Amino acid sequence: MKVKVNNSYSEWFETKTAVRQGDPLSTLLFSVRLDSVITNLEIRGNITTRLKQMCAYGDDIVITGRTKQILIDSFCKLKHVALKAGLTVNNNKTKYLYCTKKAIQPTYIDTGEDSWNK
Repeated sequence: MKVKVNNSYSEWFETKTAVRQGDPLSTLLFSVRLDSVITNLEIRGNITTRLKQMCAYGDDIVITGRTKQILIDSFCKLKHVALKAGLTVNNNKTKYLYCTKKAIQPTYIDTGEDSWNK
């Protein structure tokens, strides 16, 4: 493994143990990794000028979209980029909130690979 500091890489070194869950360093490393995932999604602006927006706090992520299809596309892209970074989405904890004035609302959303409950 190498570490990059000020655009220079350190000498190669081997890690012998992993960082344990709950260790202060593990939360920092997770946050740095999740930040790089969200940055790679290239979602900028606010909801008035964009069709979608994303907000993260800890390991919770909120995706806001103007249409159901934009929400599905954003989720699929997030899942793909997260997998490339070694992170996974827990489908059992994935939920959605549908805000509309319409009387009929979907009871679940299906992406083709996953489906979420309301």
